[in-house]
Amino acid sequence: MHFTKDQLIELHKRIVKFADKNLLEIKKLNIDLNDEHNSFFVGMIIRQHSINKDLFLLFSNNESQTLTSKFVLYRCLVDDFINIIFISNQDDKNEMVTKLNADALSKNFNKIKELAELNEEKLGGTYPYYPTYEILEEVKEKMKNSPKRQQHFSDKDNFKFKTFKSIGNLIRDLNDIDDNVNQLRRAYFIWRKFSDFVHYSNLTYEEEQIRNPLEDETYTEFAEIISYSYFIVRNCLGHFTDKYDLQITDSSDLADYYKESKHE
Repeated sequence: MHFTKDQLIELHKRIVKFADKNLLEIKKLNIDLNDEHNSFFVGMIIRQHSINKDLFLLFSNNESQTLTSKFVLYRCLVDDFINIIFISNQDDKNEMVTKLNADALSKNFNKIKELAELNEEKLGGTYPYYPTYEILEEVKEKMKNSPKRQQHFSDKDNFKFKTFKSIGNLIRDLNDIDDNVNQLRRAYFIWRKFSDFVHYSNLTYEEEQIRNPLEDETYTEFAEIISYSYFIVRNCLGHFTDKYDLQITDSSDLADYYKESKHE
């Protein structure tokens, strides 16, 4: 099936509606959003709602002639899909979420550390926007003593965090018998291809020039990624159906529309 821009607009609209309706249902549960796993899955649903709405607006704006923003946003959706489907297939989903969050905290701290090192070693420790070693130690102690961060450490005394596989290693470590293995490998192919658009180069410029979505498979590939977003929301909602007996609302019949897909 060759998709058109109007069909993509309608699909994005349906995903936004699906996410919006179920976020309202989750709100009625009065759940504790300080809980790491509740906040993670709610946050991911909100992210899908936001990105799909942004893409809906981009496609609806007739003055938007380029594909650059769309490639970048779709790449984010593929990234989310790989992580969420991988997590959903694990026996201990909550621990996987904790590891993903811990990995993000580790990377964030390392960014601060690199800025402090640059400031201290190259800029005399006085650059106004960069942290110093003293500030770095304050951040470290704050994280070590935070009740919210205790589960993220693998070795708190040595300030080591739990780790989560990179996208590439996650795909490489899949076995042929794993659930959704073919879908994840396919998604990784798209992820690799779209990653070039995150950072500009002549390569991305030239690639965009040869795209003709009215004739080639660009819009069909976009439609495939929109299906990923549905399954992201659906799997995140599974957390709330399992834990709080949430009744999923699907007034757009997306479950029926995507029933031939094998991402659940």
